[in-house]
This record gives sequence, structure tokens and C-alpha cells, in this order.
Amino acid sequence: MKGQKLIGEKSTLLTFQEGPVSKMARENGLSVSVMEQKQRFDLSILKPLTKYINNNDFDVVHTHGPRANYIVSLIRKKINAKWVITVHSDPRIDFSGLKGKVMLKLNLHALKGADSLFYMNPDLEEYFESLKIRSSKTFEVFNAIDFSGINPRFNRQPTFSLLEVARLVEVKNHRLLLEALSKVKFNYRLTLVGDGPLMDDLRDLVKKLGIKDKVDFVGFRENTGDYYQECDVSVLTSKSESLPTVYLESAAYGKPVIATNVGATDKVINDDTGWLVDSGDEQGLIKALTDAHSMWRDGNLDQKGLALYQEVRDHYSIEELAHKVNDGYEQTLNA
Repeated sequence: MKGQKLIGEKSTLLTFQEGPVSKMARENGLSVSVMEQKQRFDLSILKPLTKYINNNDFDVVHTHGPRANYIVSLIRKKINAKWVITVHSDPRIDFSGLKGKVMLKLNLHALKGADSLFYMNPDLEEYFESLKIRSSKTFEVFNAIDFSGINPRFNRQPTFSLLEVARLVEVKNHRLLLEALSKVKFNYRLTLVGDGPLMDDLRDLVKKLGIKDKVDFVGFRENTGDYYQECDVSVLTSKSESLPTVYLESAAYGKPVIATNVGATDKVINDDTGWLVDSGDEQGLIKALTDAHSMWRDGNLDQKGLALYQEVRDHYSIEELAHKVNDGYEQTLNA
């Protein structure tokens, strides 16, 4: 949305509660509306939401996440705007348990009913085909980052310092990283930024692995810039991803990335900008960590960090994303 503002397009963010997203949007000078729900699936907002969309003559309603997707699916035939969904990750992995099965069914119903699906993970193309969603309804986009006010700072830490910014959930596969680190033959510090249901399990795991003194759990942080500044390498060992913002954030601070080769990761992370490891490959991850430590020891990490910064700055700015998204909107409106 900030990119759209910079290129002269109008957009408004609507959230279903006051929180970090609405606060951040206002701080960035964006138009924000809040339609409070009494509970997560409070459907009393359906009529006011329909009226709000139609009275403001929006061309496109763009939803993110199963909750918003489900709500708009219920008013789809009553709104005049075209409906676009961004599918951020693989729906088959996002949900678990009985409640998850219900959420998956509702979300798939929404995906099939939208006018267009934007996606960042090329692995989803085959999945969409299996759902009998026409390729003409899908459009590949990418994550982006605002580079204004951020400059890479190449500052080698006294102890080799690793950072993982990710929710503590199964799909992020923190266990793989922790088990790999318990077997390396060098000293390090690992900072885990993020919260989630696996917090207690992962704390127990680091005790069991004997690395408690080397791992810091700092919980959720709205501003992660200082953590990137104070690391040497960032890591993401997910089982599934699209093109995570954490790669772009790492790039903005000139920090190379060790990542599992899932989704669109290889579009940004390669031998020049970091290390790619097969998902679930513990030995491959140990090798990448060891190589990164060797480069840190020899003072050579900056070259990978600079290459990542240049790649992301040139191709993944918010202005580039805004133009790409607008192309997708035009395709949807003209379909």
C-alpha cells in the first residue's frame, strides 16, 4: 500500500480490530478503516461491510488470510468490486486438527470463488490446478520492502551470531536448526524472534540438546531492525514458504541468509547471497552453518551480504511490487 501511494494509486486498509497492523499503517501515512468484530467470526459485520465497499466505489477488494477470505466469500455476490485473494502460503500446511480441517474447507471455498488469486510460491501452481482453478485466474507477485531510511551496516559480531525471525510454529521447523546447531563444532549465539504455540516445546528442546546458554528466545517484536543489525547471518529453515519478508529484511541490513530451498526462495537466495539447503536436510544445514562460520572468522561475510542487498534493492522494492500488483488488478478488471 505504501508503494501504491508512492506511484499515485489510492488504497485503503480495512482491519477487523485495532492492533499492530492498523497502527503501523497509520504511522506510514496510509488510509485506514477499522470495522470491529466482537469475536473472530462475528458475522454482524456482513451488512456494514457490504455497504462500506459499495458506497466507496472500490474497484478491487483484496483479502489476506482465511478469516478475511471467508467473510468476503459470504458477501461476494452483493459487492460491486472485483475480489482478489493473496495466497501467502500452502493452505494444506497452514491448518491442523479438527478446527484446521474446517478452516481449510472454508478457505478453499473462498479461493475458488475469488476473481483472482495472487501467489508468491510457484509450488502452488500445481495445487491450484488440482483444485480446478484456471491459470487465467492466478497471478504471481512477490514480497517487497521499503528501503527508505535503511542502509546496510557490515558489523562483525564478537561471537558468531545467528538470527531467526519466525513464528514458533511447526511449518517453520525450528527443531531442524536447533538440532543442527547442537552438533556444530564452533561457538555461536542464536536469537529467536517470534512467538507461537511451540515456545515451551522449543525451550525444552534446547535444554535437552545442551545448548540453552547459546539460544535466546525474545518473543514477538514489532521492530526487528536492531536484531538484524546485531547478527552476522539470518536463518530460516521452513518446510514451506513463498518469498518471506525476512529474506528482504535481512538484505536491507546486508546480512546473508541460510535458507531451506522451498517456494520462491531460490529467486533471492543463492551461492552469491547466502546458502540454500534442502528442506529437512540436517547435514546440509550443518555444512552451511559451518561454511558461514568460516567466512565470519575470515571476515568475508560482507560480500554475500552486499550481493543480497543489491539484488533485493533492485528487484523487490515496494514501488516494484506496487506496479506488479497493479498489473494483476488490471488483468482482473479486464477479465
